[in-house]
Amino acid sequence: MRRIKDSRERRSQDQRENAPPLVYFPDLYFKPPHHPLLYGKPRQKRGYLTIGIPSVKRPNTERIYLYHTLDSILEKMPEVEHHQITIVVMVSDANRTYNNELSTSVYKRYKTFFDHGMIHVINTVDSIYPDLDNVKQTFNDSPSRLKWRAKQNIDFAFMMLYSRNLSEFYIQLEDDVIVATDFIQDIRNFIASTSKTWFLLEFSRLGFIGKLFRSSDLEFVSMYLLKHYDLAPCDLLLGAMRGERVQHKPIHAKYSLFQHIGRFSSLKNKLQPLSDNTFKDGLRIDMQLDMPTGDNPPAKIKTSLITYRDHIPKHAYDNDNATYFWAKTPSKDDHFTLNFEKPHNFSRILIATGAVGTRKDSFYHSSLLYSESTSSEASDNKSTCANRFLKLVDLTDGETDTKATGTVIPNNIKCLRLLAKRSIGNWIIIRNIQLIEYLRP
Repeated sequence: MRRIKDSRERRSQDQRENAPPLVYFPDLYFKPPHHPLLYGKPRQKRGYLTIGIPSVKRPNTERIYLYHTLDSILEKMPEVEHHQITIVVMVSDANRTYNNELSTSVYKRYKTFFDHGMIHVINTVDSIYPDLDNVKQTFNDSPSRLKWRAKQNIDFAFMMLYSRNLSEFYIQLEDDVIVATDFIQDIRNFIASTSKTWFLLEFSRLGFIGKLFRSSDLEFVSMYLLKHYDLAPCDLLLGAMRGERVQHKPIHAKYSLFQHIGRFSSLKNKLQPLSDNTFKDGLRIDMQLDMPTGDNPPAKIKTSLITYRDHIPKHAYDNDNATYFWAKTPSKDDHFTLNFEKPHNFSRILIATGAVGTRKDSFYHSSLLYSESTSSEASDNKSTCANRFLKLVDLTDGETDTKATGTVIPNNIKCLRLLAKRSIGNWIIIRNIQLIEYLRP
């Protein structure tokens, strides 16, 4: 009998190890001693809405957007709603030390809200993940992106399963968004006024942000994400989910209630300055690309762009945040070129274009090129740029930070050039160029 029992136990263990991730998750990880709650306390009664916020460390930056997100939610939420809203923050970075430090910091900063049961911080455990280094290839994504998006699907499923009994409704955010004025009341009004049969309501046009479900549907959503965790990114699975629940078209609120403010993606070496142009409170974005003061060595500036009034080219490079270069509509191959007096070695290059806050007049569809100095040119200290311009990096929505993108910068750079890859329909502002050298005085 013992052998039979041992055989059954081994077979059960094998089934668990070979099963899709989290199949046994509710039994194993939602009951003591494996409960994921780190800080906070469950309430006695279900509330109206749970706000789910997954959070991981963003590579190549020390900025933590999560505080801005929580501050925005608490600032825009009337106190009368506090007992009806639960905010679940899930820390799920691969670095457990980072998770512990962030969890403790969030608890100390918002302790009053934890004591009232309004904020929970939860943590995942390593054993819920399958081998993410061997995810099937789809969408021609890189191995790092495949791993990142597969883990994201599992993380989201984990958070939803935890949240399924907390409130009547559940809405998913990210840890780098701000919320609109009266967003809770707007959600209430939209739910009450939607007469169509629905499975999913959308309060943002971006990714998985602002997606609202009934809590009774969270187990279905979670298991769908787990079943297809390695098939597609979470936002691309939403249409198929809706189809299975007989909601054939998306149902969007008239205005987006959440605005993306993050510049650094949680995927390494990626800038993601996306914004939602239907945001209720307007296009103003308070968070900008971090722009440390650079060394900006002396350079001659040449450009084929047509300057507008007194917004002259040198204002893009003068370390004065109050000034900028403003040019009329660029055509393909128009350029803005810095020709240095001598070759330089840079450790980081940052470029910001477009108006502060609105990003209007950003230099879209542009690239940063460089020209190296040869040994003979370096010895002669020639002032002209070589004809051999090579691409260093494409700008993302008119911005770049080589630290964020993990771009390797060659040595002996004699010239840098911003180049229009094609004609665009808007004027452009080159607001700030910061060049940081390896050797500072």
